[in-house]
Amino acid sequence: MRYYLDGTAIVCAVADSPESDALREWLAAHESELVTSILGRWEAAEQLVVLEHDQRMRVYDQIGGLPEIPVSGRALEIGSYAVSAVSPYAALHVGLAQAEDAVTVVITYNAEVASAARLYGLRVVTPGRDPGWYLR
Repeated sequence: MRYYLDGTAIVCAVADSPESDALREWLAAHESELVTSILGRWEAAEQLVVLEHDQRMRVYDQIGGLPEIPVSGRALEIGSYAVSAVSPYAALHVGLAQAEDAVTVVITYNAEVASAARLYGLRVVTPGRDPGWYLR
């Protein structure tokens, strides 16, 4: 089993948000099963641009060891179906996670990604938040 982290989860893991401690504890317990994608890294970098250069470099060092799943034709195809209901970022995150057979769980703090992942049969885990928070 693998756990897919989108950019919001990456940012939460390295930032100081209300959920960060719970997420870091959860990630430490599943460290060998974590994956992300170039999209997750891109999304995180976009949100972390406000940090000073040295801070950003420390963040990139922390997340640099996460294995990255490839952007495949299958991922793009799955994402293209989801894009009619959610943003392109959310659709592609779901496509990437769904296309990777070992991935069964999406870790996200984005309601669109969480809702779409659930529709595609993926489990959603958001340490520090109530289960189903994105359904409200």
